[in-house]
Amino acid sequence: MNKWISLGALLLLAACDVPQAPVVTGPDGQTFIQINTSGLTCYNTKCLDINPAARSVRQIGNRTTQIPGNINVSDGTVTPDEFRQLGIAASLAGGEGSRSDRG
Repeated sequence: MNKWISLGALLLLAACDVPQAPVVTGPDGQTFIQINTSGLTCYNTKCLDINPAARSVRQIGNRTTQIPGNINVSDGTVTPDEFRQLGIAASLAGGEGSRSDRG
C-alpha cells in the first residue's frame, strides 16, 4: 500500500516539475504562449512539440500531425485556446510517434 502512495506522490511531483513556456501579453491585453522551437512547449502541465516551420504538432507518444489551418503559428506564439486546440489535434493523431516521425 505504501508503495502505491509513494508512487502517486512521485508522479504528482514529476507533473508539477514541468517547465512552463514563457507567457507574454499583447498590446490588446491578450495572453500569448511563446513556442519553444528547440523542444517541447509546455503550458498547464501539457507538453507539445510544435514546429512552426513545418506547421506540425506532436504530443509525446503520438504521431506528428498538421497544425489546424485556423491557427497562426508564424509569429512564434499561440493563445491558450489555440494551445488547447493544438493539444486536441495532437492527441487525435494517435499511434506511436518516433524521431523519424518528426516533420
